[in-house]
Amino acid sequence: MRNLIYLIIRYSAFILFVLLEVLAFTIIVKFNQSQKEIWMHSSNLLAGSLNKRVEKVEDYFDLQVQNDSLVAENARLRETIINYRVSSRNNAFQNFEQQDSLNFYELIPVLICNKTLMQRNNFLTIDKGSKHGIEVGMGVISDNGIVGIIKAVSTHFSTVLLITNSQSRISAKVNRNNLPGSLIWTNPNPRILNLADIPKHADIEIGDSISTSGYSISFPPDLYIGKISDFTVEGGGNNYNIKVRLGYEIAQLEHVYVIKYTKKEEKEEMLELENE
Repeated sequence: MRNLIYLIIRYSAFILFVLLEVLAFTIIVKFNQSQKEIWMHSSNLLAGSLNKRVEKVEDYFDLQVQNDSLVAENARLRETIINYRVSSRNNAFQNFEQQDSLNFYELIPVLICNKTLMQRNNFLTIDKGSKHGIEVGMGVISDNGIVGIIKAVSTHFSTVLLITNSQSRISAKVNRNNLPGSLIWTNPNPRILNLADIPKHADIEIGDSISTSGYSISFPPDLYIGKISDFTVEGGGNNYNIKVRLGYEIAQLEHVYVIKYTKKEEKEEMLELENE
């Protein structure tokens, strides 16, 4: 004990320096949004890299080759369904199998390396990045519905901003009457989201299904999200306050798909012209 006290006294200046550095770093990250996002992105990439190495060993015993083959096959099937649905909306489904130009969307199967699910700003880290054709702004979906949008990309990894993130804003619609709105997350419950910008004169009911509108470049139309669980109109307001219950559990996901929109540049040019 005497030697320990002597050691602490001897290196007290260095220990105090380290403690002050840690305190300063914590204050910078906690009270500066940009530094906080940089820290979260970097830590997610590091955690993703470490988790991927661990999962490689685990996947070896879980028949990784067979599992990856099934995921890739499922991605191709889901890609075909999405493109067929979009083509049928444009009355072009008769030539769907003969024309590659009708393949508006491609799906890239990826593995989740890390999850942040119980915070105000929740993210995923996936095991593919710019080397695999992934770009910021691409949508991410699961077998059951939408998951989020690519927020940041490195060579081999990407960070996904989840729909259960306070910064998320997804273009969605009420399927029964195709009313468009914005899907946001303000509820502490990770299964409950809010659909904003739906006028109070609209005809909606509890149980109406909600899906993507297809207006953005991130998601194709008609991807399932959930159902209306409740709605109210605040005094003096012109829009509904609609609660949407997700029809799937994000926390249970292991594999997801990144959506590559092949007409992205063309649509972005048209949107820029509209906003001029």
